[in-house]
Amino acid sequence: MAEDDDWLSNLLWTDEAHFTLRGSVNTHNCRIWATENPRTVVETPLHDEKVTVWVGFTTSTVIGPFFFEEMRGSGFVTATVTGEWYADILQNRIIPSLGDKHLLERTIFMQDGAPPHIARRVKDLLCRSFGDDRVLSRHFHHAWPPRSPDLSPCDYWL
Repeated sequence: MAEDDDWLSNLLWTDEAHFTLRGSVNTHNCRIWATENPRTVVETPLHDEKVTVWVGFTTSTVIGPFFFEEMRGSGFVTATVTGEWYADILQNRIIPSLGDKHLLERTIFMQDGAPPHIARRVKDLLCRSFGDDRVLSRHFHHAWPPRSPDLSPCDYWL
């Protein structure tokens, strides 16, 4: 990466985001100022129905969105992001999409250090596809700094 003057435009920023289906707002990222009493109690369910989406983007393109979902008797439901699920989406959706856009050979793959992102199968797949020197993540040659959401546009925009 140090020898590539164009490395920033080759960087694929990636992350997952959860979108609730009933419109609740993540108050960690969003502040709402109003004239109503801020201490009013609003009862909400412990776990809202949600959709989990993976998106990656560079300075010039968007890869995805890809949904973590599985078919059950009543239809599609959101799947928990595990190492196996993440590896399957990488292998069957993300990496082929990069290949279709002729980006695979130069992409620098950036991901946070979430446990599913560093599962053995995921690490092996990323090393085979990008090489250890083109992955920015925990437990790789180029580690992404822990607890650094300020360095990733995904943590702000997704």
